[in-house]
Amino acid sequence: MNSYRPQLVNLLKQISFVFLLYSLCRILFYYFNRSYFQDISYSELSSAFFFGLRFDAFSIAATNALFIIMCALPFKFYYSKWYQKVSSFIFIITNSIALSLNFIDFAYFPFTQKRTTYDLGNFIFGGQTEFTKLIPHFLSEYWLVVLLYIIIVFVLVKIHFKIKKNEKNETIPFTIKTSILYSGIFILVSGTTLLAIRGGVQRSPISMVDAANYSDPKFIPIVINTPFSVIKSAELQEMKPYIVFSEEQARHYYNPIHPADTGDFQNYNVCVIILESFSKEFTGLGKRISYTPFLDSLMTQSVVYNNGIANGKTSINGIPAIIASMPCFLEDQYLNSVYSSNKLNTLPNLLKDKGYTSVFYHGGTNGTMNFNSFAQLAGYDKYFGRTEYNNEEDYDGQWGIWDEPFLKKTAADISNLKQPFFTSIFTLSSHNPYKIPKQYKGKFPKGNYEITESIGYADYALKQFFIEARKQKWFDNTLFVITPDHTAISDDSFYSNILGQYSIPILFYKSGITPKVEEHTVQQIDILPTVLDYLNYDKPYYSFGKSMLKESYQPAIYYNSPYFCCVKDSFIYIMKDSIFGEKHNFKRDSFLKFDIYKTGQDQDLLNLCNAYRQIYSNDVAKNKTYLDNKK
Repeated sequence: MNSYRPQLVNLLKQISFVFLLYSLCRILFYYFNRSYFQDISYSELSSAFFFGLRFDAFSIAATNALFIIMCALPFKFYYSKWYQKVSSFIFIITNSIALSLNFIDFAYFPFTQKRTTYDLGNFIFGGQTEFTKLIPHFLSEYWLVVLLYIIIVFVLVKIHFKIKKNEKNETIPFTIKTSILYSGIFILVSGTTLLAIRGGVQRSPISMVDAANYSDPKFIPIVINTPFSVIKSAELQEMKPYIVFSEEQARHYYNPIHPADTGDFQNYNVCVIILESFSKEFTGLGKRISYTPFLDSLMTQSVVYNNGIANGKTSINGIPAIIASMPCFLEDQYLNSVYSSNKLNTLPNLLKDKGYTSVFYHGGTNGTMNFNSFAQLAGYDKYFGRTEYNNEEDYDGQWGIWDEPFLKKTAADISNLKQPFFTSIFTLSSHNPYKIPKQYKGKFPKGNYEITESIGYADYALKQFFIEARKQKWFDNTLFVITPDHTAISDDSFYSNILGQYSIPILFYKSGITPKVEEHTVQQIDILPTVLDYLNYDKPYYSFGKSMLKESYQPAIYYNSPYFCCVKDSFIYIMKDSIFGEKHNFKRDSFLKFDIYKTGQDQDLLNLCNAYRQIYSNDVAKNKTYLDNKK
């Protein structure tokens, strides 16, 4: 019979080398994204690297389980040529794919501030964007990442076959004792693999939140790896119940049902303008260099909310937050989740009963990000995209129509709508790859970020829209709401932390409005109830937000996996499970270095946050985020 020892030595060497490659990926991940972890100490970094091995063990065991079993089988056919070829093929392919996920986050992490999750597959392969047209740009922009990946895969293949070449088939005499021993070793190897996939012998299998046991929340992306994030997020497609209070108690602390307004309904037109990636940092409010001269000038004529919070880091979470007051507390993007078809009270379907015509304007290729599907779900009468624009001379070659011509045509198209109308306009030119038309090269400042030139162009396009809109009869009777969909990449110490990366401007403009700057904290989901408050909407509705015009302000609550954050007044609270784990005064400590929370503080706020999360999890899971006010 064949000796089992060479097989086990080969398997141990192969898996140990994969561990080495995962550690190298963690080093490279930190190197490429070090500006987002500027305040990590040497001891914290060392700890993250060490405890990251536990999460590497999960990913390596999960992706190499078949290879491990094939190498551990104590049978003679192990040394056959076909068996060796098949096992090598499986090892190289599975690990090449797993390593590619880590490499993706070297470049993708700045856009989401978290490790990539399972829904990236829906983004790439789900028909939400013309991804193939973006490949040449990404290959050229991130050529170093691509080159390093090719080198790593080459080394993986070379070392794999070098280890196998040194494996010698040894023959030993057959004995019952040896057979039993080999069977026991096979069971031990299989059991160890399953244990690694489970993450240990603890009561519950390893999960994303377990990384918090080894690191500060902001350093969790260093501790975990992307295959772990992808695999675990795939398991979280359905929301788990969150129960802290009885249903009656939860509704006592927080109620998403908004009563009817008692005033006379004002049938203003409403135009919500969503600016791609317009972080607060890039505007005059950011107290840095401003790249938005027109938006800044418009703020002087508007009601501006200086402490606005985005409810997500992606467009497909930002749009439901703005239009439907629907935050996303899921690992998946809301529009890619199993709850994407839930009924919602949205601005277009609520105002439809008041005779409003509604259109969703977005210059992107129809189908991009599922916005056309959301427009239908939200109750818009029409979606106006690249197809409806019908002029390929203005196509940017990547996402859709350049902002300037699209916004000009949008202003003209709105003039053909029956009033009152509700429109949403979503820009796109300030989206990666941040292209601008050739005729505007050199017109806008480039700044320290690649995005800023396209921010300047988008701001200029917005100016052209308002120039055209002011000429139209509907302009004076229109309430404009302007907000970003989410923030952009940043290496600024504040604008890249857990609060700054969600900081956005929100403003309301209408001809004759009294300009002012409001300092209290608001969030994107507050836009829907605020618009309805402006209109004196006279029916009840369901909304997770609260009107910015009310005196009793609701704190901003948003999800930064795996933690919930609550912002109220000058403080940000970080929730760990169902309690506050940290509290920071961000106006005095903008880098959030000093935790000032003491156990037992702010119990009323904690009760509100827990009730909010409980009602969200229950109502979303049961599709109860809708109030039929026709009854």
